Amino acid sequence: MNNHVPSLSPNYAAQMTRAYKESVEEHGTWPVEFQFRAAQGDHRHLLVVFSSVGSKYGFGNALDSVKCNVLRIRDHFDGAASYYVARNMDFSVSDSIQALIQDFMRRLRVTRDEVTLLGASKGGSAALYYGLKYDYKNIVASTPQYFLGSYSKGHAQLGDAVLGEGQPDENVAVMDAVMKDVLAADKDFERNIYVVSSPGDYQYEQEVVHYLPALRAYENFNFLFVDSPTVRRHDEVVRQALPSILSIVYAVTEGVAPRWGDVRIGSAPEDPQAAAEHLAELRRQDTALAVLTRAVFADGRLELKGRAFLPGQAPEGPDDETKRLVLEEDGRTWTYPLETTSEIRLYRDYFDEYFCEYEMGGFASQGELTFAELPQGTYDVSVSIAGKAEGIERRTRLISGAAVDRRQVCGDSELLFRGGKGGLKLVKRSIFGVDSPGVCFSAVKAEESERRIHAEGVLFLPGRNADRDTHASYYLVLEGRSETYSFALGAKKNPGAVRPHKQRGDLGNYDFGYFTSGTGGIDVSDLPAGKYNLLVSMSVGGALITKKAGKVTLKRTR
Repeated sequence: MNNHVPSLSPNYAAQMTRAYKESVEEHGTWPVEFQFRAAQGDHRHLLVVFSSVGSKYGFGNALDSVKCNVLRIRDHFDGAASYYVARNMDFSVSDSIQALIQDFMRRLRVTRDEVTLLGASKGGSAALYYGLKYDYKNIVASTPQYFLGSYSKGHAQLGDAVLGEGQPDENVAVMDAVMKDVLAADKDFERNIYVVSSPGDYQYEQEVVHYLPALRAYENFNFLFVDSPTVRRHDEVVRQALPSILSIVYAVTEGVAPRWGDVRIGSAPEDPQAAAEHLAELRRQDTALAVLTRAVFADGRLELKGRAFLPGQAPEGPDDETKRLVLEEDGRTWTYPLETTSEIRLYRDYFDEYFCEYEMGGFASQGELTFAELPQGTYDVSVSIAGKAEGIERRTRLISGAAVDRRQVCGDSELLFRGGKGGLKLVKRSIFGVDSPGVCFSAVKAEESERRIHAEGVLFLPGRNADRDTHASYYLVLEGRSETYSFALGAKKNPGAVRPHKQRGDLGNYDFGYFTSGTGGIDVSDLPAGKYNLLVSMSVGGALITKKAGKVTLKRTR
């Protein structure tokens, strides 16, 4: 039967997907890179977002809950930044950006009063610059710089990109006058302007205070002063003030402009005595902190980084802490020294009523964590932290906010470092797994030439997708009379070799179910001469599967 049906049309639901679309459009002299996300429902307003130094698009996912149209403009012109004002002192950059904004206003049928400009740091300066120069009513600027030339000079790539080669002083002076000039030229004081700063940010005195006399002339100028012990660096202002910034954005983009005037955000000044008592009590409690932030097997050893410290503070002040990694199985323990490292912002992440620095609250692996001497088994992982002056030592389970699964060969064993929020385990098990008949296996090549092993072939588990090169870990195993050696293999996409092994009706994708030793093979020049069984093991999930791939004879080297 072949009934007539119309051709396929685009699906309206798919077209209405609310996600950022990245694009480039040329307006005037410069191509402008941007992301645009359409409004959800009847929220016609346009939010234009400028980025800070080092970020591609401003505010990341913090704007996910904003319902209106969002246009995020990247500061990237001829490969570098412009402060959204001038690239190599060419001020036509701003005209190109303004033309893009105007074009979106036309498409969305919004007026200048229905546009809000938002930015932090460099982006905050841009929000003020465009709002005043191009006559937009709503401006939200966190920690904006005032002296754009002086701030750019010597500031990594920003200096040459904005000021030109050599960053001449005359160009610095021109850029330093940009914000002063746009403020002096503006005659419309019926704007809604919101500026955020903090005494904890050195740029408050250096930059922001110079805006305030002129900005106070505007009818609805609002200054949010973030006074919190957790603000000690420039980039922490927007983090601490984010709820207030978002509340402003939510209101203004819905057509309601809050009138707050000068407000101070944050708690009352800390009582030093109360803080000391609270932190001393916290220190006395039977608790410790150990959180993994990085784990990787490299060159046969496990490299770890994380946070580990005793919460609170001793009455005598910060104490030097020493840290050890502890592996435990059936009451037996193995310990390894950890390096104590400096960590910033722990005072923010682990703030408990009162400020505590935790400056040396980090740790890193020290020495060679190969675990070659460790018997095979399953070990609970913990960290022991000792305060020298206090004479205390506590141990707590090492946890990770994200799931961890790292695998590595170790002679006749496989090492697995796995876990998450509930804790981490180190597993050392035999490199020889089960020879499962349900596995698809075919050794395309398994041979030795000039002390290099070349091996490749098909190996996958039906029912478990092998659709990326991280789907499993492959190992080459050489089993001799008295010793076993193992080496990592790579996974390669090879649908031509893999797909003939699929069973009819199997809908799985196994295109990366192909192991390979690479074009150069595996160097086995250090192995003793002799005859070896050659096997391939696949570690996937909790399973370890091993297949025989042949035999090789390594001759004595001269």
